[in-house]
Amino acid sequence: MTFNVKKCKLMHITQKKQPFRSSFTLNESLKEEVYEFRDLGLPTNHHFSWNSHVDAITNKANSILGLLRKTCRGWKDIETLKVLYCTLVRSQVEYGSVVWSPHTARNIDKLERIQRRGIKFILGKQNFTHDERLKCLNLVSLEKRCYLFDVTFLYKALNGYLNVDVFPFLNFYSQDDAYRFRHVDDYSLKTNFARTTTLKTLILIELWRCGIQYP
Repeated sequence: MTFNVKKCKLMHITQKKQPFRSSFTLNESLKEEVYEFRDLGLPTNHHFSWNSHVDAITNKANSILGLLRKTCRGWKDIETLKVLYCTLVRSQVEYGSVVWSPHTARNIDKLERIQRRGIKFILGKQNFTHDERLKCLNLVSLEKRCYLFDVTFLYKALNGYLNVDVFPFLNFYSQDDAYRFRHVDDYSLKTNFARTTTLKTLILIELWRCGIQYP
């Protein structure tokens, strides 16, 4: 495989405040050091934090929703407004969610605010609670949808529907373990240790937690 030298960057991924810095050359070209790099539309920074990504997608979704509110002012067709919201707004905050699935209260709240605004845009200022509005439109929270995407990805990866080998990162209970522990079988996953918050929220750790609850 050949690499495009101009598109290659150097990024140190660490939690240290003063990490060891080193240079890297490729084809006698010194690589530029960056603190954030975008690949396939998803930015990854040197702390593995998704705050900036959530800020960007929520700002974009709010802009699109604001445009819809101006363009569709006076519309009463709930189904049409729901399709517009799901297609143009919700899709912005769900792209690639298996990679960056929100885990902090800050990011979850920012995403749910988008949905609250979108539902008010569809139903208008009716005297309903948020849960009643969701039930009326047959929708679920964005947090639950992201969790569903995680579970679906894990299922497809484990059953060969995706060309992704996740078995080296998953540890199943054996038959011997089933005799020592209750409520486990060879389809249950063992708890993997993660010392830092960054490791606890990596995609494979999150998928493992999905597998624990949905074996």
